[in-house]
Amino acid sequence: MRGVIVNDADLAGALRSGEIGPARIDALTHKPPDDDHLLLADNLPDLVVGSHNAWGSVESRQRLANEVAALTHDYKSGAPRNSALPA
Repeated sequence: MRGVIVNDADLAGALRSGEIGPARIDALTHKPPDDDHLLLADNLPDLVVGSHNAWGSVESRQRLANEVAALTHDYKSGAPRNSALPA
């Protein structure tokens, strides 16, 4: 429920007045949003609403799988990377 952290009316007002510059959010107050959701208005400048799971593209998941494989290989070879444990 990260969307409830942002006050929709305050954000919309700050964007319209120019008090803040561009904003990007990936969570709204409720899902799915109503068609008339305040932050989805056509006249709201400089706001990008992205998908909360945008990281999950095919390319991102492939990079994650490659990194897990490399970390596992390095660990089994006795040369772990990014370890939180002292060397």
